[in-house]
Amino acid sequence: MTHALERAAPLVARLPGLALFTLAVAVSGWWSIHMTLGPSGFSMLWLPGGILFGILLTSPRRHWGGYLACALLAFLLANLPRNGLGPLPVILSLCNVLEAWLAARIVAPRVADVGQLANINRTLRVGGLGMLFACTLSALVAAATRHALVPGPYSFAILFETWLASHALGMVIFGALTVITRIEGHRMLGPRKRRLELVATVALVAASAWLIFMQASLSITFLLLPPLMFCVLRHRFSGFVPAMALIAVIAAMATAAGHGPFVLGGGANDEVARARMLQLFILCCCWVAFPVASVLTERRILTHRVARSEQQYRMLADYSRDLIIRIGPGRTLEYISPSVTELLGWTREEYDRLRWELVHPDDVAILRDTMDPLYEKGGIASIVYRCRHKQGAYIWLAANVRSVPDANGRVALVYSGRDVTSRVEAELALEQQVRRDPLTGLANRLLFDERLALSLARAGRNRTCVGLLYIDLDHFKAINDTHGHAAGDQALREFARRIGDCIRSVDLAVRLGGDEFAVLVEDIATPQSLQFVAEKLVATMREPMVLGKLTLQASASIGIGMNAAGESDAEALVQLADGALYEAKAAGRNTWRLATEPAAPPTAAP
Repeated sequence: MTHALERAAPLVARLPGLALFTLAVAVSGWWSIHMTLGPSGFSMLWLPGGILFGILLTSPRRHWGGYLACALLAFLLANLPRNGLGPLPVILSLCNVLEAWLAARIVAPRVADVGQLANINRTLRVGGLGMLFACTLSALVAAATRHALVPGPYSFAILFETWLASHALGMVIFGALTVITRIEGHRMLGPRKRRLELVATVALVAASAWLIFMQASLSITFLLLPPLMFCVLRHRFSGFVPAMALIAVIAAMATAAGHGPFVLGGGANDEVARARMLQLFILCCCWVAFPVASVLTERRILTHRVARSEQQYRMLADYSRDLIIRIGPGRTLEYISPSVTELLGWTREEYDRLRWELVHPDDVAILRDTMDPLYEKGGIASIVYRCRHKQGAYIWLAANVRSVPDANGRVALVYSGRDVTSRVEAELALEQQVRRDPLTGLANRLLFDERLALSLARAGRNRTCVGLLYIDLDHFKAINDTHGHAAGDQALREFARRIGDCIRSVDLAVRLGGDEFAVLVEDIATPQSLQFVAEKLVATMREPMVLGKLTLQASASIGIGMNAAGESDAEALVQLADGALYEAKAAGRNTWRLATEPAAPPTAAP
């Protein structure tokens, strides 16, 4: 019983709406029967079918039963004053209900949202076919019933034609009006500031229709098109639907009352012709005005979508923490997101003016080489580079640059960059820990082994020589034993600094461990280059080391190994340098010795 009460509660809540719906259908049905009466008692414009069809399309399927029952009752009430309660009104009422149900049953599953103006063309195509099929079936039954139960001067074909045209027109015009009214509500009147204009424009159309249908001249009927088109051009579907509804109502009432340009005479044939001309006139007005309303609506929807899309993308770009830049085909900056100020401290105008000056000098060529090919080959590229903050420091930016065609087919670039300074610094610190000696900052054995292998591989390809200097700090153990490990560490750091001052930037200084150091020298042609470096190192190491209040006298022993041109044996090169170091120590230290690898004999051609 509880479940029954729960099911009954929504029905009770819907009773006022169902009562109002029943009243609307009954009144519109009575009006259609009595005010637009056509040949053999059929209406020339059937309103309530469109109302029921629109209500069904905009209601959940579970509510259809209530609306159909109320509509059947309303149709019987509307027929009662004219046709009584015989079989004819019952069958005609059932035809009215079933045609609206069948049309809604065809359209609803095939159109996801009947109120979506973006789908208006598909909705009308599917709805038009569904309504035509449903109205054709109901017209066959109604015409056959009328012809059989109430014999008269009109043939079955005329009865069928009158019913079909009046019900199809009513379903299209008033079905559309009902759908828009239920879904849009007061919004169907358009923006608030233009509602008064809409009302005035629709009133102008209604007044024009009334004036035209008070005249008996057929030639002036199409003077109604200018105000109708003006209404459509100004208000699109918001003007088209109510204007067409008023034109249909006024034209049908006037024609049924014997007024207007379609009143030809008093015979049966004249009544049929009058109904045909009225329905054809209403159909022509729809055919002329609807395409314009449809095109204007689609244009408005497209404009709205473009504006909304642009607003969304601009909002994403303007409020993104990433730096977004659009670079035009001429390499000019067409758009710079406001995040440039938060990221780099510069205003958009300052960044646009300075641009390449802000890129670290070592990264300018890399950045250009990354971006320029995108204009020719397209695609996407990624780069990490340094850019100067307004406060003076450089920050690391990770950027993705993608080529995109502009409206004219020319290639533009879209740049998206973010601050990765913390990440890069962490990576550099990790690399420092893995490949650098923590005490001196020189390369450690891992980096030495990697660079030695690469150097020898290049030397093998280029037929050049590689030199290796093994360096020992003489009597380092005595420094540790006499002055302590802290002084020994300071001595090692000073020793490393002096090595760095004596070599080229392309050479690699290494601390192998303890007081053992090495220098890797590439692209040398003669041993004299290595001898010059060794002489410079020995002379530099003889100078006193001032370590705070402590002054130490130190020296270095150096063993030099040099491979033959094109040779790439790392172990052989290390053995040469190690052997030469042993000889330097045996010679009394504070000196250097050189060992070279003999050149391999040339290989004879086969």
